[in-house]
Amino acid sequence: MAYPPAPQYPQSPPPQPRTRPGSVTAVVWTQILTAALLVISGIALFATMSSVEDTVTEQLLSDPELAESGLTVENISQLMTFTFALIAGVYVVMAIFYVVLALLVNKGKRPARILSWILSGIGLLCCGIGGIVGQLGSMTTNVNGQEYQDEATQAIEDATPSWVNIVDWLTLIVLIVGSLLIIILLAVPASNEFFRKDEAPMGPYPGQPPYGQPGPGQPGPGQPPYGQGPPAP
Repeated sequence: MAYPPAPQYPQSPPPQPRTRPGSVTAVVWTQILTAALLVISGIALFATMSSVEDTVTEQLLSDPELAESGLTVENISQLMTFTFALIAGVYVVMAIFYVVLALLVNKGKRPARILSWILSGIGLLCCGIGGIVGQLGSMTTNVNGQEYQDEATQAIEDATPSWVNIVDWLTLIVLIVGSLLIIILLAVPASNEFFRKDEAPMGPYPGQPPYGQPGPGQPGPGQPPYGQGPPAP
């Protein structure tokens, strides 16, 4: 005797892939653009560091009072090398973080969203780093009670190529505006929906058959209990 097949119940549809909203796309490209400018600024600093250092050292040591103070070329060179390397290093490290976070934000990773807020806040608060290259001479050098702030500032401005200053200020502006855009765009409703965690569809408990299917040791629908034969014709 043939038995009717067990009824099939509809299963929960698989979750649909999330569509990336324009706000998240804008965040990703803003992070990539910011990273690119940071790298360019860092390379520019490393490329011009030696020539700027030599020019500034020569101009400062030409001051008779500074020369008689005992301040050596090595002192000035170490100060400028440390400052340039520090700024360029910060630029490169921030660029790496921006690229990594851009890739993760593009995939909808929630931790990347939080870290992007943090990094953008740091970039916004510390955006003055971008202007340190042009204002490096504002660090006052005090020798025998005399400050050499104006001399150092003018020497650095004269020795720094104009294109480096342009790249530096462009990076500063993009860092400020980009940080604001990232913070705002990641908080809009469309971005909230994109980063919302998908809920797994409801299903049977582990080890249980799908709904509507007989459990282990149970007869299927329309079948007599085990141990009993079919009804007599």
